[in-house]
Amino acid sequence: MKFSTIYQLYHREYSNTQRVFKIILSFITLIIGGLIYVGCREKSLLMFDWFQQLGINNEIDTFRGFVNSDGIYGWVKNSLPDGLWLFAYMFLVDAIWNGSKYISSYIFIYSLPFFAVLSEFLQYFGWVPGVFDWIDVVSYLFAIVLYIFIKIIK
Repeated sequence: MKFSTIYQLYHREYSNTQRVFKIILSFITLIIGGLIYVGCREKSLLMFDWFQQLGINNEIDTFRGFVNSDGIYGWVKNSLPDGLWLFAYMFLVDAIWNGSKYISSYIFIYSLPFFAVLSEFLQYFGWVPGVFDWIDVVSYLFAIVLYIFIKIIK
């Protein structure tokens, strides 16, 4: 077996390991953000109607009883999930593109972060529904910076 063949096999395995790590990291941050929403947000959100239609409303109420949402800081229950979901999206798309350097991969990775930050400012001007929040903007920017930092140090 040639050295170049061994190198290619090792590199492919390392690349797959990185992809699996990115996917696992994405799902962990997505689940944490989802649990914060389910445990702490107001029951007027549409997802609580879905829970009722699925017949799991009692289980959700039990979970919410374990999480004392009165003691959770506002930014944790309102802005942190958004940053976690954006971070999860970026790493998942990066894993799908497998670290590709093509311009199309960058478009897919950075399109949602761009529109997330843009939507906050459009809310500020009243051009889209919602409430502008600087903490949401900071959460989005932190997710983007953390993603870039992790990509640089890998």
